[in-house]
Amino acid sequence: MVVRLMPNRIEHTVHPEYIEITMYGTILPSVEKAESLQRWSKILDLCRKEKRKKVLAISHFEGVYQIDTSFNLVENAGKLGWDRSYKLALVVEDEDRYLRFMFIESAMIQYGYEMKLFDKKRTAKKWLLA
Repeated sequence: MVVRLMPNRIEHTVHPEYIEITMYGTILPSVEKAESLQRWSKILDLCRKEKRKKVLAISHFEGVYQIDTSFNLVENAGKLGWDRSYKLALVVEDEDRYLRFMFIESAMIQYGYEMKLFDKKRTAKKWLLA
């Protein structure tokens, strides 16, 4: 199934133990905060609808979040409905974007969420299902 959000899109596949989310698009500074909150809210809606707490998210975005947007995402995770029973494996294959996303991983862990960043889908899935 494909869901369109602003200039970006997400696709999802439901598996027996987890939901796989693939995200495509471009991060635009003028709308990045609103768009990212909208996207993760939609992902949480899909998780609730499909009764899945494990999420394999694959990011195919161009551009990077500003540091304040990254922190805003983490800070608002609970308000969006993300709780500590969720487990998120985030795949970012682009090396530069991966390094920038390490801040989000660190902040999520500091806030008590189970989240890990990966550069390969296979290793992300292995961790998610362990």
